[in-house]
Amino acid sequence: MKVEGIRIAPEQLKRMLEHVARVNPMEACGLLGGSRSRVEEVVPIKNAAESPVRFRMDPREQIQALFGFEERGLELVAIYHSHPAGPPGPSETDLKEAAYPEAVQLIWFQTEEDWICRAYRYGDGAAVEVALTVGSSNEEHGSQDQ
Repeated sequence: MKVEGIRIAPEQLKRMLEHVARVNPMEACGLLGGSRSRVEEVVPIKNAAESPVRFRMDPREQIQALFGFEERGLELVAIYHSHPAGPPGPSETDLKEAAYPEAVQLIWFQTEEDWICRAYRYGDGAAVEVALTVGSSNEEHGSQDQ
């Protein structure tokens, strides 16, 4: 199983957080395009399930985002979604329904004070937390939680 992490710019993390907060208490979901493990584009996707406990990406928006990545020479680097009521990591449903094992999975969960984002790789029915490095593409260090 791959254990590489992901690098994301602060403004991209902020864009995801704004989406997560805006649709709360429903689960938010979206795709991150880039190259290798560096995020270059955040695409929020409508949760067609309109549920606080699961997500199903709107198929049309998902396909448009994936074709858009391809047109711009990007690849799918990560998928994000939120757990407004927990758990603070991958759920059994997340592991069972993961459709893109090559992509990092970012999960947002809420504490009493704030939203937290963690990154995972899925494989063999399990999740391994990987580094989520927040910083501009010019920075080499700066791993932190948001």
